[in-house]
Amino acid sequence: MKIQTLIDPARVHLDVQASSLEDALTTVSDLAAVGLKVTSEVVARGLLEREELGSTAIGGGFAIPHCKLRGVSGIAITLARFREAVAFGSSEEETVRFVFVVLSPPDQPALHLQALSHIARTLKSENIRRQLLEVDDPAEIVDVVKLATDGGRL
Repeated sequence: MKIQTLIDPARVHLDVQASSLEDALTTVSDLAAVGLKVTSEVVARGLLEREELGSTAIGGGFAIPHCKLRGVSGIAITLARFREAVAFGSSEEETVRFVFVVLSPPDQPALHLQALSHIARTLKSENIRRQLLEVDDPAEIVDVVKLATDGGRL
Protein backbone atom coordinates (compact mmCIF):
# COMPACT_ATOMS: atom_id res chain seq x y z
CA MET A 1 0.00 0.00 0.00
CA LYS A 2 1.36 3.41 -0.93
CA ILE A 3 1.29 6.00 1.83
CA GLN A 4 -0.04 8.67 -0.51
CA THR A 5 -3.21 6.61 -1.01
CA LEU A 6 -3.88 7.03 2.71
CA ILE A 7 -4.04 10.83 2.50
CA ASP A 8 -7.30 12.32 1.25
CA PRO A 9 -7.91 16.06 0.69
CA ALA A 10 -10.99 15.73 2.94
CA ARG A 11 -8.61 14.84 5.80
CA VAL A 12 -6.37 17.88 5.23
CA HIS A 13 -7.27 20.89 7.37
CA LEU A 14 -5.69 24.31 6.97
CA ASP A 15 -5.91 27.38 9.19
CA VAL A 16 -6.69 25.33 12.33
CA GLN A 17 -6.86 27.36 15.53
CA ALA A 18 -5.17 26.13 18.71
CA SER A 19 -3.59 27.93 21.64
CA SER A 20 -1.77 25.12 23.45
CA LEU A 21 -0.57 21.56 22.99
CA GLU A 22 -3.67 20.14 24.67
CA ASP A 23 -5.95 22.40 22.62
CA ALA A 24 -4.11 21.40 19.43
CA LEU A 25 -4.41 17.67 20.13
CA THR A 26 -8.07 17.98 21.10
CA THR A 27 -8.82 19.94 17.93
CA VAL A 28 -6.99 17.53 15.62
CA SER A 29 -8.69 14.62 17.42
CA ASP A 30 -12.07 16.07 16.44
CA LEU A 31 -10.88 16.19 12.83
CA ALA A 32 -9.19 12.78 12.87
CA ALA A 33 -12.19 10.93 14.37
CA VAL A 34 -14.51 11.87 11.49
CA GLY A 35 -15.54 8.71 9.66
CA LEU A 36 -13.86 6.38 12.15
CA LYS A 37 -15.45 4.06 14.69
CA VAL A 38 -13.86 5.90 17.60
CA THR A 39 -14.87 9.10 19.34
CA SER A 40 -12.80 12.25 19.28
CA GLU A 41 -12.42 11.88 23.06
CA VAL A 42 -10.80 8.46 22.64
CA VAL A 43 -8.48 9.84 19.96
CA ALA A 44 -7.57 12.85 22.13
CA ARG A 45 -6.83 10.63 25.12
CA GLY A 46 -4.62 8.36 22.99
CA LEU A 47 -2.70 11.27 21.48
CA LEU A 48 -2.25 13.01 24.84
CA GLU A 49 -1.06 9.79 26.51
CA ARG A 50 1.44 9.24 23.69
CA GLU A 51 2.64 12.86 23.92
CA GLU A 52 3.27 12.40 27.66
CA LEU A 53 5.80 9.68 26.78
CA GLY A 54 7.77 12.18 24.71
CA SER A 55 7.14 14.94 22.24
CA THR A 56 6.16 13.91 18.74
CA ALA A 57 7.62 17.16 17.37
CA ILE A 58 10.34 16.35 14.84
CA GLY A 59 11.67 19.86 14.24
CA GLY A 60 11.18 22.40 11.51
CA GLY A 61 7.67 23.21 12.76
CA PHE A 62 6.32 19.68 12.24
CA ALA A 63 5.03 16.91 14.50
CA ILE A 64 3.64 13.42 14.01
CA PRO A 65 1.20 12.80 16.88
CA HIS A 66 0.17 9.17 16.76
CA CYS A 67 -1.41 6.33 18.69
CA LYS A 68 -2.87 2.86 18.32
CA LEU A 69 -6.59 2.56 19.03
CA ARG A 70 -9.18 -0.18 19.03
CA GLY A 71 -11.90 0.72 16.56
CA VAL A 72 -9.49 1.93 13.90
CA SER A 73 -9.51 -0.62 11.08
CA GLY A 74 -6.38 0.51 9.25
CA ILE A 75 -3.96 3.41 9.07
CA ALA A 76 -5.85 6.72 9.25
CA ILE A 77 -3.86 9.87 8.51
CA THR A 78 -5.12 13.40 9.10
CA LEU A 79 -3.10 16.51 8.29
CA ALA A 80 -3.59 19.86 10.00
CA ARG A 81 -1.81 23.18 9.64
CA PHE A 82 -2.25 25.58 12.54
CA ARG A 83 -2.94 29.26 11.99
CA GLU A 84 -0.26 30.11 14.56
CA ALA A 85 2.63 28.01 15.86
CA VAL A 86 1.77 25.90 18.93
CA ALA A 87 4.29 24.98 21.65
CA PHE A 88 4.94 21.22 21.60
CA GLY A 89 7.06 19.26 24.01
CA SER A 90 8.90 20.30 27.11
CA SER A 91 10.32 23.49 25.64
CA GLU A 92 8.26 26.54 24.78
CA GLU A 93 10.77 27.06 21.99
CA GLU A 94 9.70 23.85 20.19
CA THR A 95 6.76 25.06 18.15
CA VAL A 96 4.70 23.28 15.54
CA ARG A 97 2.63 24.60 12.65
CA PHE A 98 1.84 21.33 10.84
CA VAL A 99 0.90 17.87 12.10
CA PHE A 100 0.47 14.49 10.48
CA VAL A 101 -1.87 12.59 12.84
CA VAL A 102 -1.44 8.82 12.47
CA LEU A 103 -3.96 6.41 13.98
CA SER A 104 -3.80 2.66 13.61
CA PRO A 105 -5.17 -0.51 15.19
CA PRO A 106 -3.13 -2.06 18.01
CA ASP A 107 -2.71 -5.32 16.09
CA GLN A 108 -0.73 -3.69 13.25
CA PRO A 109 2.38 -2.28 14.96
CA ALA A 110 4.65 -2.84 11.95
CA LEU A 111 2.35 -0.88 9.66
CA HIS A 112 2.12 1.89 12.27
CA LEU A 113 5.91 2.17 12.47
CA GLN A 114 6.27 2.09 8.69
CA ALA A 115 3.82 4.98 8.33
CA LEU A 116 5.68 7.03 10.96
CA SER A 117 9.02 6.28 9.36
CA HIS A 118 7.79 7.19 5.90
CA ILE A 119 6.33 10.50 7.06
CA ALA A 120 9.45 11.38 9.06
CA ARG A 121 11.68 10.62 6.05
CA THR A 122 9.50 12.76 3.82
CA LEU A 123 9.63 15.67 6.27
CA LYS A 124 13.44 15.65 6.31
CA SER A 125 13.30 17.64 3.09
CA GLU A 126 13.35 21.37 3.76
CA ASN A 127 11.74 21.93 0.36
CA ILE A 128 8.80 19.65 1.21
CA ARG A 129 8.32 21.29 4.62
CA ARG A 130 8.34 24.74 2.99
CA GLN A 131 5.75 23.68 0.40
CA LEU A 132 3.48 22.16 3.05
CA LEU A 133 3.56 25.43 5.00
CA GLU A 134 2.93 27.61 1.93
CA VAL A 135 0.31 25.76 -0.14
CA ASP A 136 -3.26 26.89 0.57
CA ASP A 137 -5.34 24.09 -0.94
CA PRO A 138 -5.89 20.63 0.58
CA ALA A 139 -5.64 18.93 -2.83
CA GLU A 140 -2.29 20.64 -3.44
CA ILE A 141 -1.06 19.48 -0.02
CA VAL A 142 -1.94 15.92 -1.06
CA ASP A 143 -0.09 16.46 -4.36
CA VAL A 144 3.03 17.63 -2.48
CA VAL A 145 2.90 14.51 -0.30
CA LYS A 146 2.30 12.25 -3.31
CA LEU A 147 5.26 13.67 -5.20
CA ALA A 148 7.47 13.49 -2.12
CA THR A 149 6.55 9.89 -1.35
CA ASP A 150 6.26 8.53 -4.89
CA GLY A 151 7.20 4.92 -4.64
CA GLY A 152 6.91 4.85 -0.87
CA ARG A 153 5.15 1.69 0.18
CA LEU A 154 3.89 0.47 3.53
